Amino acid sequence: MGLDAFVYCRCWQDGLATPCPVGPVGYDEDGCLALLRPWEGNKAAHRTFDAWQAEACPHKAMEQANEHVSNWAGVRLFQQALRAAGEHRFPTLAAVLPDANGGSLTADQAAVALAELDAFAQTARITDEVELIDEATGRVLMPYVEVYRGVFMFGPGFQAGVDSDGFFVLDRADPPVTLFRAVRFGQRPLPGDRVEFTVGGARTVVAMRPVGEHGEPPPERLAVRTRSRSGGDFAYIVEPLRRLCAASVATGNPVMWC
Repeated sequence: MGLDAFVYCRCWQDGLATPCPVGPVGYDEDGCLALLRPWEGNKAAHRTFDAWQAEACPHKAMEQANEHVSNWAGVRLFQQALRAAGEHRFPTLAAVLPDANGGSLTADQAAVALAELDAFAQTARITDEVELIDEATGRVLMPYVEVYRGVFMFGPGFQAGVDSDGFFVLDRADPPVTLFRAVRFGQRPLPGDRVEFTVGGARTVVAMRPVGEHGEPPPERLAVRTRSRSGGDFAYIVEPLRRLCAASVATGNPVMWC
């Protein structure tokens, strides 16, 4: 789950692809190369088109570039960093990153975005980021994501998250009641999908899964910290965006978000 994107090659546009055995072929209303016939009544022709597109030129699926940009939390963190750094400094990136799958980025926009990506990557200090970590290892369990109001876990009777005031667990009432909040705390899994949270000598038991288990033993001691982030810390999304934008500039074709 997340944001992916691709850029078509120019083989079909420049007549370098093998001829398609069915037609007509062109760009549909979403900008995708397609068989311009309705699906109903033309299913066999569409399957033939799909098979042709997969092998019509040296590029897989006729794509110059294809990237997994990031999961949605990563996209939101990058958008959050752009706002913190100043959207006036990176206006194209701030405007063109999608909030959902679909849409496109023109080649002209991609050229400007490339320059903004370079400037962003070279920025020594972008923002301060709030993170929930495993105290024993320093592993980041979850950063604060503004548009999610810090919430990263949901259940039938709770929602849990992290913000500048610490880790929190709320019930699902309206308005919600705080069941637990702390900056540094311990956790211990209990039978029946329950967790015991401890701060000093106080303990709180909540019906939820442990924080940070992810297929491995959950951490016993957790803490919330604030850490300065540079442009280099966002290479996970800057680099795939760079490759996509470079392919768009080279081909003149848009970046297609999907």
